[in-house]
Amino acid sequence: MTAPHDHVPLRDHWWPRPGWRPGRIALTWHLVFPHSTPLARHVAAYQRAFDGLPGVDPVPAEWLHLTVQAIGWADETPAATVSAVVDAVRARVSALAPFDLEFDRPTIYGEAVAIRSDPDAPVARLRETVRAGLRDVLGDDGVPTAPEQARGFLPHVTIAYSRVDADVAPYATALAGVVQPPTTVPITEVTLIRQERLLAPHWQYRWTVEAVAQLGAPPSASAGHRDDDLGQQLDL
Repeated sequence: MTAPHDHVPLRDHWWPRPGWRPGRIALTWHLVFPHSTPLARHVAAYQRAFDGLPGVDPVPAEWLHLTVQAIGWADETPAATVSAVVDAVRARVSALAPFDLEFDRPTIYGEAVAIRSDPDAPVARLRETVRAGLRDVLGDDGVPTAPEQARGFLPHVTIAYSRVDADVAPYATALAGVVQPPTTVPITEVTLIRQERLLAPHWQYRWTVEAVAQLGAPPSASAGHRDDDLGQQLDL
């Protein structure tokens, strides 16, 4: 169980982050979970703990994700470059075997409430493989590192975002009252998404799918694979 001292006081996640503006699209590789009912149920149990507490917005099941590696802004990245990156990443990750991740209890990390994945190693290996694919196309200096990953990569799934600065105690107490076993999710692919950051009244990230790279499969097996249903802009 997560100890109270592991939690960090809440901070507003939706401050004006550099580069983001209304309607701007980021290109980034994620693990997404559109068909993982066990993960959605697991997350929902902890999200319900915040009912009645202000300023914390749960992430709808459709938009649960684990950030792997950004490419850049869509308006700054030519379509030919995106296509080349997709081909390179598919070729690289086809050499990796699928793996399972376990998700247990969430921690409040200030701006977000998130569940760390266990183990970290296969996700870190996947990220390094995706970055190698980016280097094949963009060169060593063309692979971005997100500010939050500069101090190290901590794979996680965010289950709620904070839009307040607040004492963590009532939120931590609410989470402590949830008792349930961890859940396991099979990871068979990594997805390139076109992601948008939506402020009021949505307070969430949404996306459409650009491409999918399958683990443990020849690159041709994932070519042209696109799940358009995942990208539906639902009002959740």
